Amino acid sequence: MNRKVFGIVILNIIVFIGLLFLMNWVVYKYFYAPLERNYHSSKDRPYDLKRYVLDYKTMKEYYPVRDPFGVNYKRNPIVMFGCSYGFGSPLNPEQTLAYKLSEMLKRPVYNYSAPGLSPQFAIMRIRSHEIDDIIKNSDYVIYVTIGEHVWRVHTNSNGFHYQSVWPRMIVKKVNNEKKLEFHKVYFPSIEGSYLYKYVQKTWFARILTPLNVKFVQDYMFDFIKLHFLTIQKEMQEINPNIKMIILLYHDEEETELFTSSDRWKELEKEGITVIDVNKNLPQLKKKEYSVPNDGHPSELAWNDIADLLVKKLKVLN
Repeated sequence: MNRKVFGIVILNIIVFIGLLFLMNWVVYKYFYAPLERNYHSSKDRPYDLKRYVLDYKTMKEYYPVRDPFGVNYKRNPIVMFGCSYGFGSPLNPEQTLAYKLSEMLKRPVYNYSAPGLSPQFAIMRIRSHEIDDIIKNSDYVIYVTIGEHVWRVHTNSNGFHYQSVWPRMIVKKVNNEKKLEFHKVYFPSIEGSYLYKYVQKTWFARILTPLNVKFVQDYMFDFIKLHFLTIQKEMQEINPNIKMIILLYHDEEETELFTSSDRWKELEKEGITVIDVNKNLPQLKKKEYSVPNDGHPSELAWNDIADLLVKKLKVLN
């Protein structure tokens, strides 16, 4: 390769890299806020290229959980996982499902839900082994899932801390069995860039999730199903007698293909109890069952859901 050709190649590489930096800034300035449902604002968040991987320690710092309820009760505990729905945003502690179940059943409830989380964060906490003693003594694990979780296992939730790289999992085959491992991030500045996240989130959240094509929906369901089965398996490795319950809450139209899927019965065949709260409680669609100007379930919703679990369906005792 002569000097002229070499120079042209180098120049093209420099121009290409420069265009990527320019596109990253343009996405940050003009396109990222609508994608994040305006939780992101370039005015509030200065343009910064530094990124780091979100690990378990950082998760606990960024996503604090509520204090446990009913720790003085003598019956075996309940463990909960989920996002802002399971957490009970923006309600006071005594208005949440965890508190109501604790008082109704006279059991301690350890709620590890936090706004913005999804199933891989539950796996992260389980694999930390910090809560093994709680799991060993618990009778139930409840996962409160919403439609957004089907894409959050791939890409970040709205308003996610922009300097972190969203943790996600990949499928590995071990002895012909599919297992989940956390994706190793070798280039945080690339995977955490606005351009990368914009493409990734647009693809999974805005294109694939509402796409009514069977093989697409099967792919999306298969991946999150493996997350739920992994939670069940790894909890039962610590406590073989713990029973898993999934509370399925419909949150928005674009995720209805997931929440209304007939494939939830596959999880029930694996010993997981799946409760579609919207089907059991159609009144949840009424405005009084949502927090005004917020959209999360109101205390009224959690009252009815607690009654459903304990008194009507009797999946908890």
